[in-house]
Amino acid sequence: MKGRLIPVLVGSMTAAMLVIVAVQVSWLESSAKLRKEVFDQSVEQSLQLVANWLTATHLDKPEEVDPQVLRTDELAPEERLIVRRMEALPMDSLLMLAFKEQGIEAEPVFGAYDRYGQPVYLLEASEPFSEDLLARGYSVALGTLQFRVHFPKLGRYLIGQMLGAFALSVMMMLLIAGGFGYTLFAIQRTKRLDRLQRDLVNNLTHELKTPISSIGLASEALSDPAFDDEARKHYLGLIREENKRLGVLVENVLRASLSETGAMRLYVQPLNLHDLIKTVVKNMAMQFHKQGVKVDLALDASNPNLVADRIHLTNILFNLIDNAVKYSGEDPHIVIRTAQTPDGVSLHIQDNGVGIAKEHLGKVFERLYRVPTGNVHDVKGFGLGLSYVKNVVEGHGGSVHIASRVGEGTTLKLMLPFECQPDKTHTS
Repeated sequence: MKGRLIPVLVGSMTAAMLVIVAVQVSWLESSAKLRKEVFDQSVEQSLQLVANWLTATHLDKPEEVDPQVLRTDELAPEERLIVRRMEALPMDSLLMLAFKEQGIEAEPVFGAYDRYGQPVYLLEASEPFSEDLLARGYSVALGTLQFRVHFPKLGRYLIGQMLGAFALSVMMMLLIAGGFGYTLFAIQRTKRLDRLQRDLVNNLTHELKTPISSIGLASEALSDPAFDDEARKHYLGLIREENKRLGVLVENVLRASLSETGAMRLYVQPLNLHDLIKTVVKNMAMQFHKQGVKVDLALDASNPNLVADRIHLTNILFNLIDNAVKYSGEDPHIVIRTAQTPDGVSLHIQDNGVGIAKEHLGKVFERLYRVPTGNVHDVKGFGLGLSYVKNVVEGHGGSVHIASRVGEGTTLKLMLPFECQPDKTHTS
């Protein structure tokens, strides 16, 4: 049921977002249409006011000739009177005054036309817009003449008037889209974490079941008085090894939890990295012998002395070498190298194992992630080790990288600085 609910939820959210976007677009269109209607009404009122001024009888003045005004001698007396008034009055100022009373600040071009559509008053600046004045201009009657006004930049002016509302709508739509995208990401992340949690529980159950079963069988065997001392020593050793293994499993889970919650604190002290590597290899000698692992050391760093947390560095060395053994092939061969860098020491741990596909390299340091191997139990582990390694190394101020090719092996590259800040709590 849960698997079906998520697609339904995503589909519903997508539909809701599309509806909201459609509503916003519709609202913008309605707002633009309403503003245009208000603008048209304001222009008509302004033109009516101008017409009243031009038809007022007390404005008559003697006729003057203006070379910029198109004139015709075929005007009726009342038409000639209107034209003479327009020539005598500052029409630009009159228009802007009338428009300002209606809150209009767009720049107009204007002219007067007779009943045949011929200009009888047209300034030089308005001549390029003569056709627009006739086709799309606002008009008001001046007797038998038509006084027309056109706004060449009307679209830009109206958009500017709506810029605030438009910006707010865009911001709202972006906010909705961002919230939707984050929700999808959170859903996918939750599904992934749920799957990883199930894998962890399955792996943990399998890992704990084996040592517990072995300890139980060994304990029952020890209760049999027929066993000699050699057999008892064998089973006691088995119990100790399996008990140690249980402790390591629990410690791995605890270490990963601490490193992810930021509670990991580094207690630094002077140490020799080469000596630390040799100690770890010596302690794992029995495991190497049992599994036929060949280990080569190329400790070439001229100054391996660091100030670091001995316990955590020891843990990550055990972890990385153990991983190299787990994923090695039939003839395991591990090479551990060090080299000097200006800021510290570089440590490379190389194996000749199965390698990691390119698409998984970017995820191996994520907590709980395990590279798919076909059978989830063929290689023991929880997917916690490399996450812990990354947190420890970065907590020291270093870095960790991985290089691998399928069938050719894997190399872990650690860069460790000479000195880590003491008592530094690392939060990841």
